[in-house]
Amino acid sequence: MDTKNSKLNEAGKTNPFKVPEGYFERFSENLMSQLPERTVEEPKMLSLWERMRPWTYMAAMFVGIMLMFKIFSGSPEEENTAQNKEKNRVEIIAELDLEDFYTYYEDQAAVNAYRETLYIGTPIAGEDQVPSHETE
Repeated sequence: MDTKNSKLNEAGKTNPFKVPEGYFERFSENLMSQLPERTVEEPKMLSLWERMRPWTYMAAMFVGIMLMFKIFSGSPEEENTAQNKEKNRVEIIAELDLEDFYTYYEDQAAVNAYRETLYIGTPIAGEDQVPSHETE
């Protein structure tokens, strides 16, 4: 411990480093003289599209994200309307009686036979007659 104190006493409390006279007064002038001259460029005039392009891209990105969420998540409202449509189809089918079904079938068979004669030219053997259903 005595050795530490003796060494501190030998060094003294004076600062061994010195700053030249007027160094800080001339510092900014010396620094500016060492820098190269810089030319000031006129700012380039940007067109309206060049100024709006980043905003347009950002808006398109958000629209794309919104559409992806809409497509991949699906909304409960759409599911509800799909369920209502299926329910309506089931109710309509339940209300039909057998006579309505046969009438629809006969009409479709007649339309199909007519289309075949248009496309082929002559009816296929055995299909020129429309099936009929007779009620008892």
